Amino acid sequence: MSNESVTPDLTPFTATTATLGNGHKLSGESGFEPPIFRTQFLATEDSPNRVIAASKVISAYDSWATGAFDGAEIEILRIENGAFHSIRRDHVAVDGFQASGWLPVARQNEVLPENATSFIFSPDMWSRTETPWYFTVRAVNWRGRLSEPAKAVSVVLEPDPRDKGAPDPDNGLIKMEVSDRTAKRLPAPANLRARQIADRRIELRWEPVSGAVGYVVYRSDTPPEEHKGHYIELEGDGPAIRSGDLVILRARFLRADRADLLTHRIWDVYGAKKSFSPPRLPGWSDEPGYGNWHLLPHDPDTAVEDPGETYLRATLQQDEDLSLGDYNHAGPDQSWYEVLQPGKTYRMDVWLRGQSSRPVQFELTGFYGRGKDPLVKPFVFSITPEWQKYTTTFYIPEILEGRVVGQMLLRLTGPGQFDVDNFRIYRDDAPFLGLLPEDVERLEDSGMSALRTHAFIKTKQTTYDLAQLTNPGGVTNISGGNTLPQTLSIMDQVKMDPWLQIEPHFSREEWLGLAEYLAAPFDPDSQDAADLPWAAKRVAQGHAQPWTDSFGQILFEIGNETWNGLFRPWTFPAMQDAATGEEYSRGTVYGLYQEYVLGILRESPYWPQLSEKLVPVIGGWAISNYGVEAAAASPHSRILTHAAYIGGWDAGEGPVRPTPQGFSSVLTHAVQTGIQNAERYSEAAAELSSDRALPLQTGTYEAGPGYAMNGLNNEKVTPEQAALQEEVMKSAAAGTATLDTFLGRARAGEQIQNFFTYDCGARWTSHACWQDGGQTYPSWDLLALMNREGLGEMLDVETLAVPTADLAELRRRKAVKDAPMVAVYATRKDRRLTLVVVSRQGPGYLEDGDGTTSVSIDLPFSTAQALTWHHLSGTYTSNNLTSKEAALVTTSLPVPASLPRLEIPDLPPGTAYVYVFDGIEG
Repeated sequence: MSNESVTPDLTPFTATTATLGNGHKLSGESGFEPPIFRTQFLATEDSPNRVIAASKVISAYDSWATGAFDGAEIEILRIENGAFHSIRRDHVAVDGFQASGWLPVARQNEVLPENATSFIFSPDMWSRTETPWYFTVRAVNWRGRLSEPAKAVSVVLEPDPRDKGAPDPDNGLIKMEVSDRTAKRLPAPANLRARQIADRRIELRWEPVSGAVGYVVYRSDTPPEEHKGHYIELEGDGPAIRSGDLVILRARFLRADRADLLTHRIWDVYGAKKSFSPPRLPGWSDEPGYGNWHLLPHDPDTAVEDPGETYLRATLQQDEDLSLGDYNHAGPDQSWYEVLQPGKTYRMDVWLRGQSSRPVQFELTGFYGRGKDPLVKPFVFSITPEWQKYTTTFYIPEILEGRVVGQMLLRLTGPGQFDVDNFRIYRDDAPFLGLLPEDVERLEDSGMSALRTHAFIKTKQTTYDLAQLTNPGGVTNISGGNTLPQTLSIMDQVKMDPWLQIEPHFSREEWLGLAEYLAAPFDPDSQDAADLPWAAKRVAQGHAQPWTDSFGQILFEIGNETWNGLFRPWTFPAMQDAATGEEYSRGTVYGLYQEYVLGILRESPYWPQLSEKLVPVIGGWAISNYGVEAAAASPHSRILTHAAYIGGWDAGEGPVRPTPQGFSSVLTHAVQTGIQNAERYSEAAAELSSDRALPLQTGTYEAGPGYAMNGLNNEKVTPEQAALQEEVMKSAAAGTATLDTFLGRARAGEQIQNFFTYDCGARWTSHACWQDGGQTYPSWDLLALMNREGLGEMLDVETLAVPTADLAELRRRKAVKDAPMVAVYATRKDRRLTLVVVSRQGPGYLEDGDGTTSVSIDLPFSTAQALTWHHLSGTYTSNNLTSKEAALVTTSLPVPASLPRLEIPDLPPGTAYVYVFDGIEG
């Protein structure tokens, strides 16, 4: 080892957070705010005033009904001469959202055989009943050309029960490409008729067509004379829409009338309501029994604390009940719901007013609420015509066993009118959506330099606008209720910088408003809030100084894995330059969009303050050039990142097992693929940096133990496999491998690295939930140790001799010959040197011995005043799933007389030893 520095100072590692804050699983999104619906897609045809796209795009695969988005805002974005431009801002005309026409019942290019004269249509159990369904059929000739449609027929589908054991009808469908070309068509099938048969199915019959080689059946919610097609008509005037334009639709809702929003196909789908209704409401606005609810605006001087924009009003008839709440707690044999903690007190707050003589009741259902003498007694109170905050606390005497799920409900009983807002449930020892004491301790102990805000992304179409993003915690509809001021306050509390992930769907005004909220000073005594509404909002929330004054830097990432179809619609398609005709890859489009947003931010009067702190980040993909292409198109972006997991679906690998081979695959990840990816990214960044004012840095936006999950990327993972995977990825070996990959990538030039995630429970988490002991997992412990003890510049280490192994090809991993099975890293800061010695050995697979290695290291100093040794207890197979089997052990050692040589006679397999020398000299 020499004193030569190979990297700048090692930056403290960072972490991604899932939803943060007290009560986020119990009632995080606690306000009753307007649902924000946004989506984006490409136009497919030129049109003066219509947005035209495929029917599946306009109607979301036959989900949204004609008229559903009348009045919504439409923005047209276009690439011209290598840059995004906003071409037009408009609104959908009245009756302008059109989603009507014939839709094939089968998949595309599937037809009935030539001898078919009947078809059994089997609507899904959640489809709409007691309303007409319309059908037609078309014959197909040998060229694949469709005939004219048969005369349409309709059936009113009755809600007959269906035998769950009844097999799906076999209609004998075959593959065949069809087209709608008009030349040389066959005549339409004659005498089409329809009737409902057993098991809530519809039978269609028709006369055969001479020369037909197949038939295609179509359905519709509306009669053919009302069909207008699938398009969006705009109400104003402006530049024409062109094929290939990027379209963003923005809508908000104060009611959720199902009859105006949904098609027959998804009428009773449980999740459909989420796009149009605030959480905790059990039914649609126009659905009988749910109070004909509305969202109404608060008065400017409302008494409600943290009022947001709207509140809920429900008008109930005699003996009509409305229960607001969710299934939100369960037993310890699951990890999705909160497990209420015995010995803890919880609090319920709600703001109410109304006109009713009937009492309101807050209650727990299931284990805690059953019987005549429930463990948690209901809280019953009366409301008044004026806003009032109602509060109760409840104590949890014992744990709920098993997997039983319970609810916490606010029961309103008619007759009467009820106004409701901010229905919150949380532990009583911390503020609502503030940090719990144990979270404060863990985060402060971790030394992480920044927290990445995963709560603000993966919203899909049910998302937020800037108003909701900047509301107080809980006053939003996104899952968990995290908002920008609530999250920034947490980061300020634990002295960590924000790594903001913001969905890409904001308008120009919203991006400028975000800049103002973060960076603009505002003095309420001398300035008008109307001139600086976003800065005034921040000050009114209790943060007088700009948020930019609170942090050393603000990392800024648009969306999340914008290459990944799991996060549609907030991904970027390939596009064409409308001026030059140049074709742009998806990655290039992402980079151009990032430049477009940064260009808007630079227009802000507060850009000088914001630019000093804002660090734009590109999120790439390790197995493609997506991120490199994006960075090339975004010269103002500062960091190019990728994900770097030590296995699991992100790495293209299945569930690992606690076998010698399984542990070995984890321990060798860094040397087989992780470091190579870092080197490739660093080389690409160096090449791009030659044309930049500031060099492009590299890093990871997510990393750590990886997991395969059932259904994700079509992976099949049984519960047994998932449990075994947990044993490996929560083990000391996984901790060693995580530290190895983080340090190896740092030595390869990556300056910022992120652990995914700070959270408790199964899969991608940092610690066990309280019911499993609450202990941190080894990967988090070792990274936190480096943050506390191992920062500084990385020193050059020359390997003279090392045990090696030949690593076989494994899915995305290439074979590696003579891979080093021991790695040594060193950092130096002032008179401290931190030495990390990593064993990648896994006995029983790549070699026959016990995996123990003797290590000799020549250090670049001859004396030290103190030596501290850190390592994990147990063996490399020890895990922290239910107890701290692999705990950090810290020992003060005598400084070896053999310096500058350090001898480690017995480095165990799969282990990381961390030596900290203080007061080094010579």
